[in-house]
Amino acid sequence: MAPPGTDASGVAFSREEAWVAHAALLDACDRAAETGEDVARYRRPLRDIEQGRPLDPPEVALLRDALVEYLGDAPIRDRALGRALLCRTDDAGPSARSA
Repeated sequence: MAPPGTDASGVAFSREEAWVAHAALLDACDRAAETGEDVARYRRPLRDIEQGRPLDPPEVALLRDALVEYLGDAPIRDRALGRALLCRTDDAGPSARSA
């Protein structure tokens, strides 16, 4: 597997990062469903992670928001990697955050 990074197509993940990103997005999706929000926006980034595809800027912005919420109560095993992943989403640039 190629090393994780950011390229023209978006943010790619290592296997471990993908696990944490997926957990954060599922957590955000569950919270949204509990409040009656539309959860459709989570389908594509979850599928992209499951299929090993990099996330595009709007998906990165969604992941960043999900990580912020997830890391407050994340399992200890996910915290360091989640914080590093959060930094990578910040480094993806303003286009990801403004999407």
